[in-house]
Amino acid sequence: MTRFALRGLASRKLRTALTAIAIVLGVAMISGTYVLTDSIGQAFDKIFTDIRKGSSAVISGKSAFDLGDQTGVTAPTFSESLVPQVRALPGVAEAEGGVDSDATQLIGDDGKAIVFGGAPNLGFSIANGASRFNPLTLVDGSWPKSGEVVVDKETASKKHLEVGQQVGVQAEGPVEQLRISGLVQFSSGLTIGGATLAGFDLPTAQRLFRKEGRLDEIAVAAKPDVTDARLLQEIRGILPPGTQVKTGGQQASADAADTNDFISFLQDFLLAFGGVALFVGAFVIANSLSITIAQRTREFATLRTIGASNRQVLSSIIVEALVVGIAASVVGLFLGLLLAKFLFWFFGVVGFTLPNTGLVFETRTIVVALAAGILVTLLASVYPALRATMVPPIAAVREGATLPGEPLDAVRSTRAAILVTGVGAAAA
Repeated sequence: MTRFALRGLASRKLRTALTAIAIVLGVAMISGTYVLTDSIGQAFDKIFTDIRKGSSAVISGKSAFDLGDQTGVTAPTFSESLVPQVRALPGVAEAEGGVDSDATQLIGDDGKAIVFGGAPNLGFSIANGASRFNPLTLVDGSWPKSGEVVVDKETASKKHLEVGQQVGVQAEGPVEQLRISGLVQFSSGLTIGGATLAGFDLPTAQRLFRKEGRLDEIAVAAKPDVTDARLLQEIRGILPPGTQVKTGGQQASADAADTNDFISFLQDFLLAFGGVALFVGAFVIANSLSITIAQRTREFATLRTIGASNRQVLSSIIVEALVVGIAASVVGLFLGLLLAKFLFWFFGVVGFTLPNTGLVFETRTIVVALAAGILVTLLASVYPALRATMVPPIAAVREGATLPGEPLDAVRSTRAAILVTGVGAAAA
């Protein structure tokens, strides 16, 4: 019966290929979504790890309540007088204070803010360009001094900004004209999703962000023989109210929290489309098999006449569906890699360049994508396969023999139409 099923598929190549398309598209959406989001997640993890790689510990402000998902709410600042106290601790090799802002706009010559696809506009201080805490590499020019700014090379390239040129900067006050002292990039060579980067010396950053005499964080490096646990214990002994300390790894995870939320949202959004494609594909397969079985009534009747059991007829249809499901799912799985590449390119075209250290093809992606495609195909074939077992042997000698009707036939098309319409409306 397996050979019979395979010969049946080979004799209907076009119908089989058209039936498999919906499954291919659905599996490709699932595979591509996982590859895309896993690749983005790996790249962001590398960026945030690189940012904190020189820090054994990070001191930051602590809110009196859990910030949770409250957009726009930031931790409080604290006095910069804490820095010398931290440097005086026996386990500390180096400590450096800094401030930052996620609303620092660069202003172009046309007077408009430089933004790319809604990506963030990040401003930060660079107390010492040669510091171990600085995750940036100087591409051209020099590190900023008073009244100067460094800009990321991607923004400079897109907006034709050059070292020595004046550029408008706006943070918490009016627009100020600053000289571009240099162009920078992350040491890893990655970019944060098309974000603009603007770096200033500490006093200039404090003035622009309205944080004079205040800090957002202090990065701390331990001496070679000091463990993280010991360093944290020493720091906690001098922390004023409203501050907290975490290891560099813990702070990197906290920095990535918002990014992980975005990746989860993007993943769920794209998986929903894959689910709808598979759902529609199930109806396509069920209807295609039903039509095929109706056309092969005399063929199945002949099998019954020569001794084939209901179970064997059922198995032949299931084998056909299994072959289609496996082939379509494998094609869709690898098509998902091309889809992920396309999505990276597409986001770049619209100005929201996503970080990418290479496509990530995890085992979970393979298992989930293949399982979804194969199971949906098999489930969609159950009802048509059961109908095939209802062909009576006598139908082999009847001209124009058809399948006997069932109570479900009268309502199947109506219920299916209502169900598909409802799912489509919900997806919209």
